[in-house]
Amino acid sequence: MYSLKEIAHIVNGKLVGNPNVIIKNLITDTRRINDAQNSVFFALVTDKNNGHNYIKDAVEKNIAAAIVNKQPQTDCTYILVKDTLAALQALSKHHRKQYKYPIVGITGSNGKTIVKEWISFLLQDQFNVCKNPKSYNSQIGVPLSVWGLKNKHNLGVFEAGISKPNEMELLQDILAPSIGVFTHLGDAHSENFESDENKLNEKLKLFKESKTIICPANNLTVLNAIKKLNKNTFTWGSDAGCNLHVIPNLEGNYTVTYNSESFIINPPNLDKASIENTFTALATCLALGCKMENIAVKIESLPSIDMRLQQVSGVNGNQLILDYYNFDFKSVSIAFDFLKQQQPKADITVILSDILGSNLDKHSLYKNLNNVLVRNNVSKLIGVGTEIHLHAEEFNLPSKFYKSTAELIANYPFYELKNQTILIKGARPFEFEKIADILKTKTHQTVLEVNLTKLQHNIDVIKSILPKQTKIMAMVKALGYGSGDYQIAKKLEHNNIDYLGVAYTDEAMQLRRAGITTPIVVLNPDLNWLEPYTDYNIEPVIYSFESLNKVKKKPIKIHLEIDTGMHRLGFSKLDYPKLLKEIAQLNKTEVVAIFSHLAVADNDDKAAFTAQQIKEFKAISTEVERVLSRKIMKHLSNTAGIEKHPNALFDIVRLGIGLYGVSSKGKKSSLTPVSTFKSYITQIKTIPANEGVGYGNYDASSYGRKIAIIAVGYADGFSRKFSRGVGSFIINNKKAPVVGNVCMDMTMCDVTSIECKVGDEAIIFGNSPTVSELAKTLDTIPYEILTNVSERVTRVFFQE
Repeated sequence: MYSLKEIAHIVNGKLVGNPNVIIKNLITDTRRINDAQNSVFFALVTDKNNGHNYIKDAVEKNIAAAIVNKQPQTDCTYILVKDTLAALQALSKHHRKQYKYPIVGITGSNGKTIVKEWISFLLQDQFNVCKNPKSYNSQIGVPLSVWGLKNKHNLGVFEAGISKPNEMELLQDILAPSIGVFTHLGDAHSENFESDENKLNEKLKLFKESKTIICPANNLTVLNAIKKLNKNTFTWGSDAGCNLHVIPNLEGNYTVTYNSESFIINPPNLDKASIENTFTALATCLALGCKMENIAVKIESLPSIDMRLQQVSGVNGNQLILDYYNFDFKSVSIAFDFLKQQQPKADITVILSDILGSNLDKHSLYKNLNNVLVRNNVSKLIGVGTEIHLHAEEFNLPSKFYKSTAELIANYPFYELKNQTILIKGARPFEFEKIADILKTKTHQTVLEVNLTKLQHNIDVIKSILPKQTKIMAMVKALGYGSGDYQIAKKLEHNNIDYLGVAYTDEAMQLRRAGITTPIVVLNPDLNWLEPYTDYNIEPVIYSFESLNKVKKKPIKIHLEIDTGMHRLGFSKLDYPKLLKEIAQLNKTEVVAIFSHLAVADNDDKAAFTAQQIKEFKAISTEVERVLSRKIMKHLSNTAGIEKHPNALFDIVRLGIGLYGVSSKGKKSSLTPVSTFKSYITQIKTIPANEGVGYGNYDASSYGRKIAIIAVGYADGFSRKFSRGVGSFIINNKKAPVVGNVCMDMTMCDVTSIECKVGDEAIIFGNSPTVSELAKTLDTIPYEILTNVSERVTRVFFQE
């Protein structure tokens, strides 16, 4: 955290306004403002936009200050600088210098993001890693990423990308990586460089201060250029002189040798690009001093990283391979490697745009492209763009060419494409997602939409009512209260939430395998298997002497659960003397926290009971700390406790259903619903008077009705208790009551007075009705409504 006075000094700017305001967040997009009072907005000027046009919007959202290159027209606190981007970079550079732990800098033409993510995954048990979110590797993305460095980290892993000369020097000045990683050299962004040699040397500027550079040994051009820098290299490959010696085996695995020790490695993905990225990540871990035996076993669990190359089902029996993010010649081969892994259908159609940014002359470029297509047994080419159209004669396979995506969509007979594998690959300006939308299988879905922007709002609301020193444990058990565990956990981790809480060990391990590094507490642990707790920064709850006996000789961090009135799990008053004696004798096992559960925190009529729980918890916590001769974390409050009992906050609180917008304060709360559960109308029919509907033939009416069938049932989480008018759907902003019994996969409702059609949405809960309102209908609690949403219901995550 920095004061505005400090920031003004760092960026060499003139401050107008309160110098003592503390800044935690850097904002470059006013749509992403959340914690406004602790944020500064950089009014960046780019080729496409001018941030000064959005200062009024930022001020209306109560931004603390703006950094500008001219005096704002809107009254606000601001820092005046010559160049706002340079100011952002200068502040980030200063922030980076506050941390002396190693920084890994990654560059290359492709693979940077995957290598970064895999390095972080492999190191997560040995390091607390700070890294770029997604592929934030630009002149703006890198400084925003580096701002995430904190004292809790002990390693930074950042990727850096450039598209023009002289850009890397600026990124190097910010990152100053002590260890460099070069993935490989391709022809992306070549149009802005004099030659491939010039582009390579520009990229290598990132390693100006690096002591060691990791790279594959098979690209001599890159390796020789690195050696000219007089840097130590750490190479991998099949050559005997490589630091990491890699030999493929007939079984599909690899024998790797390092420091005279050999191991068998089983990478999960065997395409060429994935293999290169795997061993580059492995070599980096070894260069950081990690032991091969600790890393090798984790290679098999490398997570899948969505790099926009995906397989989806298409219409007419087609399978689609989609990659319309970027397009250079190297990436064509990568796409075909991926395609081969997907067991393609015999007929392969490829839809390609112009190749942008290559140094090759166009004649050679498209001739080489033809050779790649022929070599991969492509049956048909559909080319889009003026350049590929002009070089049609270079292709000697069945082909059609269009000058634009719009022309293709208007004229191509897509119905002719049947039972094929279709690779759709193009540069971003061609908007090939429009072609994919035509060819994708069209299915209406019953979905649970999760609004991550609203989730962020709820996090900010809770933080605003907590003392600054109070930590947060966010509960993501039960599939994130039905919303999806990994995606929610990732959002929470991005917000530097201190702990995650889950119910079972396998939930914790699933998050670890997905790359989540935040400490995790398991409330109902399986202690017959202790490796997750000794090896993966996972902390079990200990609630009985039996569970304590299982861990007390192991180096495990534990949370003691005390029963102060819930009468569920936990040590009771009668256990206290023995418990104090037992924990006093612990050696390897570390008690890091003590906690209990408030049973009636949401019930104002039982405030005396809650007060008694708090009193007892304080007493036993004091005794435990006395016996241990040190302070430990104490946590007691759930969401209702946070909102209603400020004397029960202690060191850390457990934020559960409040994350999802459910509050004990009802409409007085600032929390907002996060999830929307909705389906769609599959059919509309007219039912004559005096006839019932569905199983049991219930709900006959004296008049004819228009009935809509909704594609949701009790197998999806729409309870059978909603039958016969108890429940309803919101269709086109009107209430449609349930008619007859809820079926397993569908439900009928009365839409006689509603203008609607097949395909229209049917809202089950969201902003209206809320989960809390729906729970009252069934005389239950919001937890049950949320967690009942079946795993077969698709979760759709989005950010506004």
